[in-house]
Amino acid sequence: GGVYMKEERHPIVGHEKLHLWYNTSAPKREQQQLPLAERSSFDEIMQGLSEAEALFETRRCLSCGNCFECDGCYGSCPEGAVIKLGRGRRYRYNYDLCTGCAVCYEQCPCHAIEMVQESGAGGYGR
Repeated sequence: GGVYMKEERHPIVGHEKLHLWYNTSAPKREQQQLPLAERSSFDEIMQGLSEAEALFETRRCLSCGNCFECDGCYGSCPEGAVIKLGRGRRYRYNYDLCTGCAVCYEQCPCHAIEMVQESGAGGYGR
């Protein structure tokens, strides 16, 4: 009779594990405020973001631990082991072609690729 807790699909990744090559230099959008002279009631003083501004802000997120299809791994793999499946379907890896060089891992800005040392071998695997 325990409480069911859904297991997280991807562990949350801290900032220290992010590879920040995929960084936009665009400043964050500031929410507009009602001018002081017009603040005469308990109405909301913070104005929301427009739909376009909100979408822009969400695209700045690195989705820590979750692939957002930036193509960094796909474009950097020297062996062609990363297979792009199409928008919204992410990637698949051909482990027969993968040499464990970790270039894809280094290019992934959100740490969605994890490289682990294979037991008894000098290389890496995913």
